[in-house]
Amino acid sequence: MLATDASRPGQIFLGTADGHIFGSRDAGAHWLLLGRASARQDAVITAIIVDPRNSNVLFASAWTRDSSAGGGVFRSADGGHTWNEAGLAGQAVRALAIAATDPDVLIAGTLDGVYRSRDASKSWERISPEHDEELRNLDSLAVDSRDPRTIYAGTFHLPWKTTDGGRTWRSIHNGMIDDSDVMSLLLDGSKPGRIFASACSGIYRSDNAAAQWRKIQGIPYTARRTYAITQDAGHPANVYAATSEGLWKTADGGMTWRRTTPHDWVVNTVVVAQGRPGRVLIGTDELGVLSSDDNGEHFQDANDGFFHRQILALALDTEHSGRILAVLAHAPDPIVATDDEGKSWLPLGPGLRTEQMLRVYASPDGWWASIAHGGLMRYDAQKKSWRRAGVLTGDAAALTDTKPRLSRRSPGRPKIAPQPLQQIVSDMAFSSDRWFAATQTGLLTSTDEGGTWAIEPVGPLTTLPVQSVRVSQNGQRLWVVSLRGLVFSTDGGTSWTWHDLPLTSGGAITLEVDRADEGTLFSIAHNGLYISHDGGITWQQAASGLPSTPVQDLAVAGNILLASMRTGGLYVSSDAGRTWVRVAGTLADGFFPAVTTPSDAGVIYAASATEGLYAVQWSGIAAGTPATLSLPRN
Repeated sequence: MLATDASRPGQIFLGTADGHIFGSRDAGAHWLLLGRASARQDAVITAIIVDPRNSNVLFASAWTRDSSAGGGVFRSADGGHTWNEAGLAGQAVRALAIAATDPDVLIAGTLDGVYRSRDASKSWERISPEHDEELRNLDSLAVDSRDPRTIYAGTFHLPWKTTDGGRTWRSIHNGMIDDSDVMSLLLDGSKPGRIFASACSGIYRSDNAAAQWRKIQGIPYTARRTYAITQDAGHPANVYAATSEGLWKTADGGMTWRRTTPHDWVVNTVVVAQGRPGRVLIGTDELGVLSSDDNGEHFQDANDGFFHRQILALALDTEHSGRILAVLAHAPDPIVATDDEGKSWLPLGPGLRTEQMLRVYASPDGWWASIAHGGLMRYDAQKKSWRRAGVLTGDAAALTDTKPRLSRRSPGRPKIAPQPLQQIVSDMAFSSDRWFAATQTGLLTSTDEGGTWAIEPVGPLTTLPVQSVRVSQNGQRLWVVSLRGLVFSTDGGTSWTWHDLPLTSGGAITLEVDRADEGTLFSIAHNGLYISHDGGITWQQAASGLPSTPVQDLAVAGNILLASMRTGGLYVSSDAGRTWVRVAGTLADGFFPAVTTPSDAGVIYAASATEGLYAVQWSGIAAGTPATLSLPRN
């Protein structure tokens, strides 16, 4: 969300969906990460309010995606750099407002009801009826600019109003479609009694203090999800609506509307900058922040300093340490790659959507991706697009083909014709002469760089479900994680031996190998990280500093290990996993879906769920001194 500071022209604040607060002093031309209001990574900032008496004092509200954690109100006394809890801890605070005539009065809307503070957030009291079936699930608030006792409250189901500070409330939905989620309320600063309400059913206007609403025409039904609405204080007839289908604008107080952006822009928030005539900023799903200098008619990128990309997957070319592939969420170019260690990035063509991808891989022949609903896709560098790849032959094809056919090349002998690879591939591994793919119907192998695939029997079990596979460079040593245990081969798959983690592990998920010492193995299990120094004969759970919580991903580079935790944070070991310390500084609280490293580059790459890609130098990793790689922002 975006917020302005009325006393400082050009000052804009930006709150993210993971608790961060950014600031701009030049109306969005440049951004600076100020701090984090909530320490939780799933804290969605719903409001930022500047105390009109002291611009260094800010209030922010948040709710968390984990409903048990709630959220709360937070306060900063240094312009947003440091924050402290300021009440309603554990409450999902969906809206926050301040009384213009008495800035000590703050009103908060939660899933539980409406709360008020009379002492600038030091204490709070409920001002809505407890356990009320209707006056709960708040989504928006507005306080009358002349009378702080008059409060408007929008819920997931219609709006409410009090004129006596919350002692009594009445429903104010006359003229509004029933079951309207009121997402935003705007009191017209130029016309007392005029109120705008944005809802899932459209935009409404009242000219008599919400006694009667009239649905504003002009915005189509498909764009009915209006997330925010704001007014240009310098030109009150100009009102902007942020919707699921672009930004809409009226220049006549809501009588007529038109869209000023492409229809496929999802606009979540909009503000008009103070002291910059014509300056409008919007926050979007995929394009970040955009700015306009002609009252919202045309927009340009305004993300300088706002590095906030969610990385879903990461692949590193072990043969070329500077080649990295990143899969981004909510980005116009969801798949990007670099050949120069992140100095520059280029999109990797059409043909593959983010929601399709399960994982990405760097093969000796280029980039590959496994698809969530089954199959593989390969990036064709010449045609600059992703294409389906791989067919099954022999017994592998028989697992797919339900109608065996005679092969024309072998008359009289029934053969199964090759079939497109449709299995879900959960992992891939590459040796000098063979490629391997882990699937639920067995371990597949290819000797022609992924063109055709055949079943690789794992012991006597041809169709053993496999979820992870690793292979040595010469292809002789194989490490397989199956649903039935760990299976290893030292002779290229001719013979296999079974290995088991302790029962307390909950079962293995994946396995990593120390390339410098292939007898040292690391297994990410359901209940923690397990290490073997004797080729998998015995296992010990990693402890001594590493939390007993699930590990998200693991990077191994000799004795240096980097573990990202599902609960957040990075932990490093410099003695092959015997002892661990939490990475300090910027990375300490983050979520990292993927970490990886080339074996000889002296760097570990950590993909943040919110802040892009970090390059962490081995020499500074324990001190938490990462370098940030600049991912594309638009």
